[in-house]
Amino acid sequence: MQFDCDAMKLRRLQALLLVAASALAFAPAPRARPPTARRAGFGAPPKHKPPTVAKKYSKAALEKAHEVFDAVKASPGGYTVDVYCGAPGGAKLFFVGKVAHDLKTPPECALAALRYLLEPHACFLQPLLVPHAAGLDWGVAPGNTEVAVAKGEEAITLVDLGKAKTSHKPGFAPEWYEQGEEGFYVRRE
Repeated sequence: MQFDCDAMKLRRLQALLLVAASALAFAPAPRARPPTARRAGFGAPPKHKPPTVAKKYSKAALEKAHEVFDAVKASPGGYTVDVYCGAPGGAKLFFVGKVAHDLKTPPECALAALRYLLEPHACFLQPLLVPHAAGLDWGVAPGNTEVAVAKGEEAITLVDLGKAKTSHKPGFAPEWYEQGEEGFYVRRE
């Protein structure tokens, strides 16, 4: 009887092993998690952002900037500055146009936000600035003071655009020259 019992246990064990082996052979493979699911915590890859559109100097961009200029200038708290630029260490600062921004925003931040328009427009007005386009000196004066600046009654404040933040939407009213005009400039002292 002992022998029958041991043989029966052995058959049960063989049957159990056979069922387990067949289940293992036909079981689906475990699914691999996508790479982002494995690294969802610290060091996870950045989420996909829509591509940013490169801002370009164009007639449409200047027209849009002028519309924003009119809107910001008309809004309560709107403020304008006259913008001048010149070659680094050069004797002349050329009038480029006007920038409108709110009073909470420093003028250098407004200029930095419009750099994609200001630099090419300055080079368009004064081709002698083209070799210095990346390192132009920028200056501002209170709005509508071109005559006072020319007479020396109003000072131009040089600004550094390298450290300025571009976190707002100022407007730009570009200067345009008539045929044969040399453009308005002031001499540095």
